[in-house]
Amino acid sequence: MKGKLAAANITQIINELKKISSLNKRKKDKYISKLEELHKLYINIEIDEKFKIQYNRMNAKGKEVIKELKSTKEKNKIESVIEVYTRYLTASLCDFQGKTINLRKYITSFLFCAMLFLALTPQFFGFFLPILFFIPIHIGLKGVKQRTMTGFYMTMSVIPVAFMTAVTWIRYGINVKQDYVASLKMIVDSGISQNLAEILIVTGPVLGCVLFIFASIQLYQGIKTKDLFI
Repeated sequence: MKGKLAAANITQIINELKKISSLNKRKKDKYISKLEELHKLYINIEIDEKFKIQYNRMNAKGKEVIKELKSTKEKNKIESVIEVYTRYLTASLCDFQGKTINLRKYITSFLFCAMLFLALTPQFFGFFLPILFFIPIHIGLKGVKQRTMTGFYMTMSVIPVAFMTAVTWIRYGINVKQDYVASLKMIVDSGISQNLAEILIVTGPVLGCVLFIFASIQLYQGIKTKDLFI
């Protein structure tokens, strides 16, 4: 199955965009450039028959976009329609090219990053910060599975605070190494048994390093998978 019908829809959309004078020229040129890039990819692609329903839905959506561009002159609506459909075309292309395996890798790295962040944050930043992020983590995970751009942004928001937590634990580990006895005594004096204190003083910085690694992996996978979201 060829992608020629999708390419034909893209050509029509480009032609309709060129007729619209209400759009900012710089933004219009950006949209056209992206659509022309997608046109080149769709004109040559061979699509597996298992994607037939998805491909037909995408083309039906393309026809709707063409009708909307012909019927409306409202700038904000035109921009929204083009941006959403461009993301739709890009995400579908990733499906057709078999790139969805990267989505599973992103979700896995996010889950490990989120769990370590929730576990390691209270020791230095209290319980308010992980509680604040618990709902975005839950909603973000659901959104990522549904491949929404909102879910993607919510999951990516964990990365900065994960790095912050990881670096704090790593710095703590360095300080402990410089004065192990004093650091151990401080924890024991707070009411924790010496055996547990010895475990915490070692495992905390180690898990901090692991969190730093998973936050880096999530960032990398996020950059790789951003085109999968609509």
